[in-house]
Amino acid sequence: MAGILLESAIVLVPLCCAALYIVVTSNALLIVSCATVSAVVLAVLRVRYHYSSGARSDLVVRAKEPGYTKTKNTKKNDRAAIEDRSDDESNDFSEVVQDARRHCDIDDEVVERGGALLSEVVTTESTQYDMETYGGALAYDHRCFYVEGQPIWVLATDFDYWRLPMAAAEGAETDKALGGKSGMAIRIWRRALLQIKAVGFNTVRIRFHWGFHSASKGKYDFSGARNVKALLELCEELGILVIACLGPFIGSDVQGGGYPFWLIQRDHIRLRHLWRSGIKIWDDRFAAAEGEWYDQIISMLVGHEVVVRNARGRGCILMVQLENELNMRGTLGLPLALHDETRLLARMARERILRVPLATNNLQWPEDFTSVSARMWAAAEKRLRAYRLIHSPYRADISGFTACNIETTSVNVDSVAGTTRGDNVPMVALELRCPNDSQGGSFSNQIELALSQGLSAFSLPGFFARCDRGNLASPARNQGANNECAAVTEDGILSADARAARLVLHAAHALEAQFSASDPVGSRPWVSRASRPTVRSVRVDGLSSEAVHVRRQWESTMPKASMRKTYPAGQGMAGVDDSTQLGVVAYVDGREAPADSEKELALLFTLADAPVMETTCSFALTGTLGLRKRGIFAANLLIGDHTDRVPMALIASSKEIYARVALGNGSEAWICAEDAVQSGQLFFDGICKVSGHAEAEIVDVEHAPDSKFSFVIPRSGPGVAVVTSSSGISVYIVLVSQHALDTLVVGYGSYSRDVAGCEGSKLPTTAAYAAAWGVDGLTMALPNEIDLQLSSADTGLQIIAVSGQQPQLGSDALLLADTADTDNNSGYGEHPFIWKLGEGEADIMTSVQGFERRTTNWDSLPWKVLPTMSDLETMDDINVMSWQRDLGAFAYQASDVGFNASHVLYKCQVLLKPRHITSHKIHLQLNVRHRCTVWVNGINMSGHQTFHQRQSAPCTIAASIESLRNPGASAGADRWGGIATYDVTDAIRLSGAEDKDGAVNEVIVLVESFGVGSQAFGANDAHTPRGLISAYWHGFDFVGEDHDDTEIHDHEHDRRTEQMRAKWMICGVDVAKLSDPYNSSGLPDEHSQAGWTAAVEHPLMTSGWSTRVMLNSDVGVHWWRWQLLVDSEIVSNPVYLCISGKATTFVWVNGVLLAKCRPSTEEFFVLLRKDASMTPKTGDRVQLMMYGWAEDANATSGANGRATIAVDLSLLGRDAGGTRLNNKEVFRGIAS
Repeated sequence: MAGILLESAIVLVPLCCAALYIVVTSNALLIVSCATVSAVVLAVLRVRYHYSSGARSDLVVRAKEPGYTKTKNTKKNDRAAIEDRSDDESNDFSEVVQDARRHCDIDDEVVERGGALLSEVVTTESTQYDMETYGGALAYDHRCFYVEGQPIWVLATDFDYWRLPMAAAEGAETDKALGGKSGMAIRIWRRALLQIKAVGFNTVRIRFHWGFHSASKGKYDFSGARNVKALLELCEELGILVIACLGPFIGSDVQGGGYPFWLIQRDHIRLRHLWRSGIKIWDDRFAAAEGEWYDQIISMLVGHEVVVRNARGRGCILMVQLENELNMRGTLGLPLALHDETRLLARMARERILRVPLATNNLQWPEDFTSVSARMWAAAEKRLRAYRLIHSPYRADISGFTACNIETTSVNVDSVAGTTRGDNVPMVALELRCPNDSQGGSFSNQIELALSQGLSAFSLPGFFARCDRGNLASPARNQGANNECAAVTEDGILSADARAARLVLHAAHALEAQFSASDPVGSRPWVSRASRPTVRSVRVDGLSSEAVHVRRQWESTMPKASMRKTYPAGQGMAGVDDSTQLGVVAYVDGREAPADSEKELALLFTLADAPVMETTCSFALTGTLGLRKRGIFAANLLIGDHTDRVPMALIASSKEIYARVALGNGSEAWICAEDAVQSGQLFFDGICKVSGHAEAEIVDVEHAPDSKFSFVIPRSGPGVAVVTSSSGISVYIVLVSQHALDTLVVGYGSYSRDVAGCEGSKLPTTAAYAAAWGVDGLTMALPNEIDLQLSSADTGLQIIAVSGQQPQLGSDALLLADTADTDNNSGYGEHPFIWKLGEGEADIMTSVQGFERRTTNWDSLPWKVLPTMSDLETMDDINVMSWQRDLGAFAYQASDVGFNASHVLYKCQVLLKPRHITSHKIHLQLNVRHRCTVWVNGINMSGHQTFHQRQSAPCTIAASIESLRNPGASAGADRWGGIATYDVTDAIRLSGAEDKDGAVNEVIVLVESFGVGSQAFGANDAHTPRGLISAYWHGFDFVGEDHDDTEIHDHEHDRRTEQMRAKWMICGVDVAKLSDPYNSSGLPDEHSQAGWTAAVEHPLMTSGWSTRVMLNSDVGVHWWRWQLLVDSEIVSNPVYLCISGKATTFVWVNGVLLAKCRPSTEEFFVLLRKDASMTPKTGDRVQLMMYGWAEDANATSGANGRATIAVDLSLLGRDAGGTRLNNKEVFRGIAS
């Protein structure tokens, strides 16, 4: 937006003078003409920026010419020359200057504009997915994806492997001991992926973080917790598909957008080709850096695509996403991407032999395609292409999109499928975001709406809470507010929305083979008559047509003519082709129904097209919608159609089917709700034998006198109803309670290999092989391994499993119950496929050992002199350029010298004599980003924060105005402001008469940065200054002290010369020297082993561990540490650290910066341990860093009455309901 404003200024400034004259003369015609000309010129400039890529528009991949030489940026040369001159005058700054040169040195591989092409011109066709070669393994149309010809849902959520805290601590030592694979990282990944699969997702979207793998230029790490190959192999083992997001930009929630710090520090490189916000100019250096990253990451992915078979079966990568939110549009619908950006990335992917479809992710749907401005711009582009003024647009195989709320903005596939790429490509919502609770949104609603609108591929970011360990989060996410909408907390607790979403996902899987490839009923004619009566339409009495979405199975998913079966006499309709028995599903939204949830609805089904029927007829089934006020009801289901028997046919059902577990020989077990939760009936074709927990009635249809139907009505309460067809295929309807549905997990087969079923038969690759319920934390792995990740505090609950084979138990947390010792009060009876499980030992006690403390010694830190702008100029230059140069501004920001961790320290020492004082008040003015704490001569002066969380939507005029009004913007342009003034008069020391040198005054400024910008939404904010930007002293003057006053010719600036005499120093952690650049607080002594002493504990509770620590705000930074021991290796409940007190607190566990807690009146909970299986044998090492402001002190200590902050610490568990125990009421009754 700032770039567009700049363009406008360039064009409109000369016109404003003319416009002023026109207005004065009141010539309306000239006013309109001036405005029109201005708009046209602005649009032409925007087109020029959009389509200029620095070379021919059809050149994308450029290579260096033989014998090329590296070039230097002119502006950088000028700056280096100034620095050289400064070095000659003073060597005090040489260390910082050399650090800045090392980080900003132009040692990148430069790709010349006139270089030769790597290959032919890049077009849409040249990088298109090779359907002819690989279509047998992976194909797609506008309905869905097909793996080996089988239609599938792509139900995905984000899996950010680089966020998992304990995996980040995995080092080279463990990696070497385990033969190149990280044992702890793989265990953690496995448990997280199993939890994702247990919720019902079959796909993960993995965003590969460039900065996580590359801490310094030219060095890449793919070992330990960064072992991408091991992660992909694990996904293949678990049967989970992958959407690989290569970046390099991966999202606005990550600091720097995922770019490595070494690339961000090279400010001569235009990240994402952004010259200014909203304006892009092609940068060959950035393109070369992208190629370096693609070389590294794609080499890890090749061989793991779905179209390739390996030792574990088929690969797992379904598609590759290029960049993220690249093809977005800005103000007035103008595109922000350059003509060649997507071409470059697509060509890189294809040349590195990636064989799966390539996808892009547009930011907004459908505004980027259907808004008035977007359509006008598309029409203009079409006209420009007709006159050959611009070239044809490039499109990837799949144009994915981001949808914020499909409840208000429909993404109906059937009405807008051709908008992005025509009729043969699926619509993929790579980010289907859930609106906030205040907007009435929920994940379960989003999923059901997506399925009902025909969206068969989507990903739900934010479904699982994200652990923003270390410094991964961008400033926009730094406050952690985005996790409030997560359906599953970081410790695995499911919300009511998550449980409802899990049920919907399970129901979708149960109907996947029939309805993942579907069309709306009525959109296409029915091909032929079926061998059985077929439901052709569904409506609900009392609900409008908008509340009922009916879809039918697509004809082309049926077997080919050569594969169609006929059945002999006595086994169904002899000689009749049964291939067109098309399934039908009805999505019913009853939230607008006037009746309450207990009232039954009537579902009206229309039968037609059976040879035995004379005409169409209708019948009704009644049922309720349950707690969700929604329902998914199936019709025309064939059971056992993969066997040699005549399939069993479900004509219609008003009972939701949440899981279909294959039992062998074509029989299935269906998991349904008991009548008290969701009532309904089932309607089967033919005469079926019904027994168990249901009643049956054989009925006739009016227009089909030769056909018989079985009307099955389940009884109330839990139980098992058995329905058996004449061919011997049985359906076991397992009716379960609401608690069972809330804890239901289902194990599905892998897309890469068959799963052995009962009696040696083979099940369909996507069939469910087991289901279990009873407690939270159940997971399932292949082939039918059931495990309990988190133990339950309620031991009275029983765990039930449904499986054709005896389930395997993944750990000692589960035990196979003895059938003789279990009662039959559950109502399920004794069936060979129902297994009763019990919990093993689970209660684990934790204890604390070695409680110690220390403080940071400022003098022992490695300080470096930090030059200001005045230090890098001569005195004459200052006078000439005083309107440009700020004498108090620093020449280098924190990022220039590699200090990109959370904190940066600054120190200033000033020698003051009484004759230097020019005012009765001495003030220190500081401009920082984002939060600082100030000490003057050992006295805490509190601090201030310059940070503004953006409220307006990105890429809007309101967002630009908001940024201009509020300094410290979380994203986008940052206004040069935010200066705070400190009155330091009382803390200043002055020398006596005998002291010739003056009294030493020391100022320490601790600045916490919330991270660098992410380059999102067309904003060039990654280079926005961080740390201490400028510092100004007022109230004393050094004129005439130790230098010649005649050097200063501009006496108006004499009062500011104190800035020139006050030298500042800087101290921090160079992240380029760390193995993990995101795992540091920025304080150099964070891993120091010196100065630790035993600390006294002050218990606050009679049970468990707790203590109160007293924080002296004047001392500086305080550190505490202890060992968190565990008494067993059995899986246990999570362990939390509760922090209560107004102090900034950083928490490490086993060397991983786990959490940041800023001063608040609310309690802050940190998940120290998710379960004991991930704890080292020596226990967890916990370390805390604390400091605070004097204004937040709530106590005094010592003879001088120094300000002290009381902080309460305690270890907590989780109660039987899955809720964290709260100590607020306990603390409230304890005296300070």
